[in-house]
Amino acid sequence: MTDPSTSSNSVGWWEWLGWKGSPSSIPGRQAPPPHTEPSTVPTTSVVAVMEPKVIEHVEIVPMTGWERLKSIYERENSMEKDVTFRVVRMSFLGGFLVGGATGYAQARHAYETNNVGRKYLSPSDAVKRKIDYAIVRFAKGGFGVGFKCALISGSIVFLATHITAYRDKFASWYFPAISASVGGVFTFPIGLLGSMKAVGLGVTSGLTLSAVVHLYAMAIDKPVNDAYRLFKRDYEKELKSASEWDSRVSELMEREQITWRQQAVKKLKQQDHEKMAIFDD
Repeated sequence: MTDPSTSSNSVGWWEWLGWKGSPSSIPGRQAPPPHTEPSTVPTTSVVAVMEPKVIEHVEIVPMTGWERLKSIYERENSMEKDVTFRVVRMSFLGGFLVGGATGYAQARHAYETNNVGRKYLSPSDAVKRKIDYAIVRFAKGGFGVGFKCALISGSIVFLATHITAYRDKFASWYFPAISASVGGVFTFPIGLLGSMKAVGLGVTSGLTLSAVVHLYAMAIDKPVNDAYRLFKRDYEKELKSASEWDSRVSELMEREQITWRQQAVKKLKQQDHEKMAIFDD
């Protein structure tokens, strides 16, 4: 083994003699590890260029109240129009029959009173004149009552359905409020007492209609507004089906020159039945 002092002295002597060599050639000194530059590895970044995808965005703009009212008359199968027309027609028919029947007894009494002592050509002529007078009075009384019933009932249904469309919401207080208002307006010429009676009758009938609506909503377990929307949707589906059926019947009548509509309906039903039988087989 070498003495550490000897190695240190030898190193000192070499340095004292002015050795100009590299530090690695000096005895007893270890050369430092060579300094190596870190190898630079070229890096590349891959950028995926995606083609822009165009997504169609449809923005649903809520309709205003007037636009909803306008759409009622732009659609072919609208519940509001059909219900109003049906109510007006049935109210007129019912009022015509009731008004004519109630006025028949008064017409008979008036005829007998006004024609006392009048001579006729024959007993058959007297009966004929009496029947003619009864028909005229029946029609006169029936048309008057029927027109009033159609006007009042049609106005109530028209206002109720159109207010619902304007507000986009159905409420059960529409029928009592509208019935009372319409009754009071149309009976205003009769006087204050008559208007109050009409308002009371309107409130009563409106509450009855509201009770029917609530019972329907309870039967399907939905709120009143949702029940109205469901009823409207089903009603318009039935209208569309009926309209398509009528168009098919009209086309069949025109194509095969059928005069009677009932005959065309029967033939079209038979054709549909035969098609269903073929599909079942």
